[in-house]
Amino acid sequence: MNQENKDMIRILEGKLRMPIHISYISKYILKKTQEETKEILEQAINDGVIEESPLAKEYYQLKRK
Repeated sequence: MNQENKDMIRILEGKLRMPIHISYISKYILKKTQEETKEILEQAINDGVIEESPLAKEYYQLKRK
């Protein structure tokens, strides 16, 4: 994982206390395309930092402990 993705994951950790849709994450938080955002989210999921909300598709939140 490159440094830029690590920085983006750190930003997400501070924002995803409640489930947020991928389009909002992409446009307002990361300011990346949805494809780039999806890659970053997948990396964060693989690292165990975040998860897709069980309540709605394409909503992401911090992983529950």
